[in-house]
Amino acid sequence: MEISQRIKLERQTLKWTQEELADKIFVSKRTISNWETGRTVPDIASVLCLAKVFHVSLDDLLLEDSTVVNEIKRREEIVNLSWVYFIGPVLTAILLIVMMYSLPEMSNTGAVSFISAASLTNFFTLCVFKGKIAQLKGNEEKFKKELKQMKILGIVTIILACLFTIALHFI
Repeated sequence: MEISQRIKLERQTLKWTQEELADKIFVSKRTISNWETGRTVPDIASVLCLAKVFHVSLDDLLLEDSTVVNEIKRREEIVNLSWVYFIGPVLTAILLIVMMYSLPEMSNTGAVSFISAASLTNFFTLCVFKGKIAQLKGNEEKFKKELKQMKILGIVTIILACLFTIALHFI
């Protein structure tokens, strides 16, 4: 039995309305409705509260329905992805600081190279992050299509940066 059906069954067994259950576990009536219809699943804190008010064990509530466990794992993985946010900006900041302090000795070509490297670090981070999110959402095919487009855009950007560097060299 899925957790949505289990919540509804337990609530009806106790002859509670959705609003009464919502008041007992400190969520809205709409949240209970969403859980019972299967549109959303409760987070771990809500599952603990449900087990307590229904007087059932977590095993009874969770083990019959792996969707809740999978949803909790998915949310945890998304939280663990937060480190990816920082890779691109940190690398960009380092490259730009190095560029700032070495600017007087650096030629236009060197400056363009540093700026290109900074852009590529951000682009790489974006691709990794977007890929992980697509994987967690189950949209891997859509991401693969977008990745092809991003590769083309990246190659065009690199070619334009090279042409710009060459043009600066002859000016």
